[in-house]
Amino acid sequence: MESNGAHTVDQDRQHRSRTSPWPRYDEAVLGFRNYWYPAMMSYRLRRCPVALQILGEKLLFLRYQGKCFALEDRCAHRGMPLSIGRCEFPGSNTITCRYHGWTYDVANGACVAALTDGPDSPIVGKAKVKTYPIEERKGLIWVFIGDGEPTALEEDLPGELLRSDAILGVRVTTRAGNWRLAAENGLDPSHAAYLHRNAWLTLWRKFPAAKTNVLPEVVDQWVGYTQTAPLMEANYPGLGVWPNGEWWKWPRKGSPTKTQLRLPGYLRVNPFPAREIVHFEWYVPVDKRHHRYFQFSVKWTTGFKAARFRLAYWLWWRWLAHVQFNGQDARMVALMDPFYAEEDGWKREKLYRPDVGLTTWRKHCHEHARAVQKIVNAPDEHRAQML
Repeated sequence: MESNGAHTVDQDRQHRSRTSPWPRYDEAVLGFRNYWYPAMMSYRLRRCPVALQILGEKLLFLRYQGKCFALEDRCAHRGMPLSIGRCEFPGSNTITCRYHGWTYDVANGACVAALTDGPDSPIVGKAKVKTYPIEERKGLIWVFIGDGEPTALEEDLPGELLRSDAILGVRVTTRAGNWRLAAENGLDPSHAAYLHRNAWLTLWRKFPAAKTNVLPEVVDQWVGYTQTAPLMEANYPGLGVWPNGEWWKWPRKGSPTKTQLRLPGYLRVNPFPAREIVHFEWYVPVDKRHHRYFQFSVKWTTGFKAARFRLAYWLWWRWLAHVQFNGQDARMVALMDPFYAEEDGWKREKLYRPDVGLTTWRKHCHEHARAVQKIVNAPDEHRAQML
C-alpha cells in the first residue's frame, strides 16, 4: 500500500506538466544578472585577497594602493584559483597564479606574463580573465554581475541609503536556502503574525490573528501590499477564539509598517525595528541553496545622535532584530529549502489568499528582470552566462 503523503505516478506527471505563469522567475535559481550586488564590508578587504561566490560565479577581490579590484577567481591556463596566488611584483597591480606563474593585470584581467615560459611568452596579451566593475559606498563593496557597461549604482540602490546622513548598522551572514525563498519570506504579509509573535523584539506587542483583504501594489518598481484593518482576535469555527491569554501584550501604535521588495532581490521595511529606523535586507545568491544575507538598520541623522544610534545598534538593535528576530526567518527558510530544491515544491506548493503579494512579485520579476543568471554546463562553457 502507498504510504501517507506519497504522490501517485499520475499526480507527479500532472505536476511536471503544469505551465508556470512566471518561467523566468522559476529559472532564476541563481538570481538575476546585470545588477549591482553588495559583496562585503569594505574593512574586510585589506592586504589579503578575498574569494567569494556570487550568483554562482567565483570572484576574487583585491586591494592595491587603496583601490579595490574584482576579477574571476580562475586562471585561464588550467582553472587554478587565483585566490591562492601571489603578488610577485610589488608596486604593480598584478596577481600571479601559484601553479605555473601566469600573471594578470587585476584592472583589466589581461595576462601580462607567463613566468615559466619566459619574458617572450606568446601567451601574453592573448589570455585574460574576466573583471568586474566595483564601487565602494557606505562602507561596503558593491559589484556589478553582468555584461557590457554597468548601470549607475544609484539606479539599483534606494536613494535614501546613499544619503550622506544615512547611518548604517550592518550584519552580513551566509544562510541556507535559495535566495527566492528568503526574498519571499521577507515580503510575506502573514508569517509575522504567527512566527514572530513571541520574538524578544515583539514580546510585549499584540499581533493580529489575521491580515484581511491583502491587496498587492507595485510603486516605483517596489512590490508591496496594502490591507484593511487586521483581525486582532477571531473565533475559528469548531475550535474557539484565538489568540487568547495574551493580556500583557499591547497593540502597536502609530502608522503601520510598510514592506516592499525590489529587483534584483532586496527588501525595505519602514519602520523597523523602531520608529525612525528603516530596515533593508539583500538576498545575494551564492549557489542554488545558499544566499548571502545583508541586513541594514538605517537612520538619517548626524553628530551626537548618529553616535548614539551606532551605540544603540551594537548594544541591542543588532541582537534583537538582526540576530534573534530575523534568525527565526532564517530557520524557516532553511527548513523550507529541501521541499523546493528536492521535492518539486515550486509546483507542489498550495498558496492561499495572503500569498497574493508573493505571486505579484514573481510576475514582476518575470516581466521586468534584466536577465536571468544561468549555469551553462557545456564542457567549454562552464562560466555563468546570461540567459
